[in-house]
Amino acid sequence: MRPLIGAIIVVIVAFFVVPMILGGSVNTCQALEKHDVSGAAASIAGGTSGPVYNTVNSVGQSAATGQIASTVAGANNPQTPTGVSCTYYFWKSLF
Repeated sequence: MRPLIGAIIVVIVAFFVVPMILGGSVNTCQALEKHDVSGAAASIAGGTSGPVYNTVNSVGQSAATGQIASTVAGANNPQTPTGVSCTYYFWKSLF
């Protein structure tokens, strides 16, 4: 029983920590916003390299505070804490 509980705890911790590590932030909503900015920059530039991508991504990353993602996640799921909603949307955007 203990290994099962330990495995469940590891999965729950990974669910919340991995987005913050991948996004390079301390908050899942900011990680989601940075991920979205990077995707938008790649879409605008037609790829993930070059001066257009670098410029758009740099400006967007510096402005990504997590406020927009937090507001959108809260509006889409008012009964769910925003941290959980942002984490869900981060994982959803990866798959």
